[in-house]
Amino acid sequence: MRGARAALFGLAALALAPAAAAAQCSVGTTSGDVICVFESPRWAGELASLSANGILGGLTAGVAQRVKGESFADGFVRGFLGGGLSWAGKRIAAERFDGAGLIGRELAAAGASVVRNAGAGRPLLERLTFPAGPVWLEVGTGEARGFRARVDPASAAWLIYGVVERELDLDAGASLSSGTFVFRTKGKLFDVDGDAHAAGLTSAGIIYLADVPAYGASFARRAIAHERIHVLQEDQLAILWTDPALGWAAGRAGMPASAGRLLAWNLSTELLRLLGGLVPEHRNRPWEAEAVFHAR
Repeated sequence: MRGARAALFGLAALALAPAAAAAQCSVGTTSGDVICVFESPRWAGELASLSANGILGGLTAGVAQRVKGESFADGFVRGFLGGGLSWAGKRIAAERFDGAGLIGRELAAAGASVVRNAGAGRPLLERLTFPAGPVWLEVGTGEARGFRARVDPASAAWLIYGVVERELDLDAGASLSSGTFVFRTKGKLFDVDGDAHAAGLTSAGIIYLADVPAYGASFARRAIAHERIHVLQEDQLAILWTDPALGWAAGRAGMPASAGRLLAWNLSTELLRLLGGLVPEHRNRPWEAEAVFHAR
């Protein structure tokens, strides 16, 4: 099966999706059950992931505070805490027990919400976002106490694609356990950029897995753990960057305020694709290394 041609499902965006499990392994990793695994001690990888998530959260909140003329240090410290929660969510999402993906996703999203609140100068738990498939459930715990649901159009589009594509089947059990929709191929791999055999793809939080029984159960477990991490990474970028930025831009463009209350602006997949241009080697991209590590 390793040398077989992979399946390409018609949408160019899917073939270019940044969240693909690459066949080649980067420095410090080795091939294990097809998917790359880290050779370094576990504590080193955990420290690197925790630090990266903390710094991402700290810088995001710190810069947001500084732009408003407030304290960068205050935003950074509180944002670092939120980033730590996102790391904890990723750590859980890669585990093998039922519901690990769902629990990890919501914890990581709570961490991203903490960062966003810190950047806005709000109490850390005032507004919390919990993605589930193409819907964002937002919980207000402060003065704006209550619940609100927003639809993620990008995620909804990729969900529809998974439903109508004949080469894909919905895995209901894996979807429930992962906190998002999971589709599987019928014994085929994905064709990424023409020749790389990918075990899975993630677009706007929707997972597509290569169901190849010949690779065995260990391969399948690592593949879904890998893609779950990509889901959380995309949630993180959407909550922290694309939703607030595009929401602000939509308001400046005169879009009705009701649109922001109904729609979630998730362009995380497109953002990762742009950032991927800075690191041409797919296997060397930081978000890919993080997914490989947690799926070990």
